[in-house]
Amino acid sequence: MRILSLIAILLTLTSTCFSQIQISFPKDRSVFQRNNQNTSLVNIAGNFDGELDKIEARLVPVKSNQGIQTTWITIATKPEGGYFVGTLEGQGGWYTLQVRGLLNESVVVQGSVGRVGIGEVFVIAGQSNAEGKLDYGAKPSLDDRVNCFNYRTEDNLWDYPYFSSFSHIETSTMVGPKGQGSWCWGELGDYLAQRLNVPILFLNAAYGGSSSENWYSSALGKPTQNAFHLPYIGGAPYSGLRITLQFYASYLGVRAVLWEQGEDDSETTENVYYTNLKTIIEKSRSDVNKNLSWVICRTSLNDFASVHVNPAVIKAQNRIINSIENVFEGPYTDSIQVPRVEGVHFKNLGGTNDGISDLAKAWNTKLNDIFFNKSIPFLSSPIVTLQASCQFSETAKLSVPGTFDSQRWSDNSTATSLTAANGSFSAIMRDGIGNYFFSNTVNIKGLAPTVVPFATAKKNPNFCEGGNTELITNDTHYARFRWNTGETNKQITTSTSGVYTVRGINSLDCFSPPSNEVITRVLALPPKPNIIIGNGPTVCEGSSIVLYASGFGKSFWSTNDSSGSISFTKPGDYSVSVKVRDENGCISPSSDILKTSIKPRPEQPTIAQIGAFSLEAEQIVEHVDAYEWKKDDAFLTTRASIIKSVKPGFFTATAIKNYAVGSGLTLGCRSFTSKAFSFIPNTEIKNLILYPNPASDGVIYLEAREDISDLLLSVYNVNGKFVYSTLVPSLTERRQINLSFLQDGKYIIRLQNSKFSESRNIWIEK
Repeated sequence: MRILSLIAILLTLTSTCFSQIQISFPKDRSVFQRNNQNTSLVNIAGNFDGELDKIEARLVPVKSNQGIQTTWITIATKPEGGYFVGTLEGQGGWYTLQVRGLLNESVVVQGSVGRVGIGEVFVIAGQSNAEGKLDYGAKPSLDDRVNCFNYRTEDNLWDYPYFSSFSHIETSTMVGPKGQGSWCWGELGDYLAQRLNVPILFLNAAYGGSSSENWYSSALGKPTQNAFHLPYIGGAPYSGLRITLQFYASYLGVRAVLWEQGEDDSETTENVYYTNLKTIIEKSRSDVNKNLSWVICRTSLNDFASVHVNPAVIKAQNRIINSIENVFEGPYTDSIQVPRVEGVHFKNLGGTNDGISDLAKAWNTKLNDIFFNKSIPFLSSPIVTLQASCQFSETAKLSVPGTFDSQRWSDNSTATSLTAANGSFSAIMRDGIGNYFFSNTVNIKGLAPTVVPFATAKKNPNFCEGGNTELITNDTHYARFRWNTGETNKQITTSTSGVYTVRGINSLDCFSPPSNEVITRVLALPPKPNIIIGNGPTVCEGSSIVLYASGFGKSFWSTNDSSGSISFTKPGDYSVSVKVRDENGCISPSSDILKTSIKPRPEQPTIAQIGAFSLEAEQIVEHVDAYEWKKDDAFLTTRASIIKSVKPGFFTATAIKNYAVGSGLTLGCRSFTSKAFSFIPNTEIKNLILYPNPASDGVIYLEAREDISDLLLSVYNVNGKFVYSTLVPSLTERRQINLSFLQDGKYIIRLQNSKFSESRNIWIEK
């Protein structure tokens, strides 16, 4: 029973008024207790779908004279999680509560509660003339502003009582949690509503047949039984009052407890009744931790008792009124409808004998302006806003804030928090005293924000291997993000192919739906190219080296050239590599380095006649390896720097320098051809010539017109004494003879072979 009651309570708290905004607080026909300045706060809580910038509410009188309309007041700014909690202050009146949600200054959702009041709330306690009786002629309320909690429990209230809906008081309406029918409360409500011009709500916790002793003992937690010797269970009858005050009145607030009891105390003494009632009042105030106002009806009439009227009870009631603070005088009922056809209970019999209606008038007389000015009401407790967090997951954790003594969730769990993946949850909390507090309702699926962030690639999402791209969300709705890679920055860098999405995170650590997909693709690099050599890799100056890159695409050379081929024409050593870029813009790895060289040509030689029949190709600076001679455009076989000619002609020479190019190979580079040298031999020289004479340095040269071989050169002094000799193998070219070792003077040189013999004089003058 207790579990069913709790479920019913929490389900009714999540009722909706319109499909767009679900308003869980306040319930329709709720009346919030006003303060003595005729104002009160209306607690508002609800749920919505989507995203809102703010939620506004206003109170609009049901009728033009039944309150003061408020302006639209913002009750929640930037609400997240699909729920909102707020308050709206208003003056006493009977209103339609209108709630609307705005996005970008436009109303996008709305809801309303048809009837909400700021007025007077009373809790009724006592016995049957407070509880009421059905079919006793009670009249309904005729004023729409008179309300009650429409439910009745047959036995007692448990710790989490049933909480359904509020209703207008009709004849057979149960003025819950214990009342039967409208009784006098419907008519009393009409009197008060019309006189005060505010709505009225009654909560009835009276128990028929209960004595002051029953209330006293149960208030102290002691067992007690009724007049029929049947035990009260669950702490009744006082527990019903306590729970009504702690539970229902906590939700609405309350002006006062209306106490009507005494008929079952016909034999109770003044002191006993005084003590009993004083204890009940003090205990009620202790149980709500407030200076609760009480109105004490003076009553004792019971025609079934041996003493029909008990003055001791009346004295005790008056004594309570006069001695305890914030206790007020209620009506005297022993004089109403006497005799009573049923002995105790009032009944409307028609005409001038309507006891229930007279009772309503009596109560109205005592609930006068003095009472309303001096009594101390207590107002409704604020709604507890649940703490919600998705904890960066697909489930959510709901927690009860603060330090409550206990709590119970709508799924009947009792921990301070719960974790769930779906469903709607609310909680009822109790403080250390026992007062109940109600939370808002949280829909787990509604916690997640609905605005879908937009993701885009800051750079081309198709990028080359070894490169990257930057993904970014420019969404301004969220301050935090999480990509499907786990990264949490607004902008991320990726170097891999993939499908990327981002989700926004609201202040509740809940994820938005994923963004659009951004697809990245790593493009393969072109293969490493090879360098193709047009000729080379080593050439002589005057030739060029042309290099090509293999493969397709644009070439990028290490020389900063970007043409399909490059060439070198100047002498030098070159180290070259190349990369190629394909149609995707991807650049290959660098090729292997190719080393190539253009060798400089030797300097252009000059030709000089150095003897009667000898020509020499001369270099100013460098040494060369050979010469290529031409006479009258005909190539000569000799490669020497000095040649012999006995016939006239035009001679040219080209210098050749050899370079090693690897693998035992050489490259011969040729100079520009010398200028032509015109040679005309001395016809006076018949055969041999020896020069210079005298020889200043002792070195002489020997030439012959004809090619003489195996010639023996002998040197004699003027006395004919042999000095020196040397063999000259051939005179195909000029020969140098070094006689620098001889003393200065005149010498005779003899030249001879098997066919020839000739002597010459020579002078050595060093």
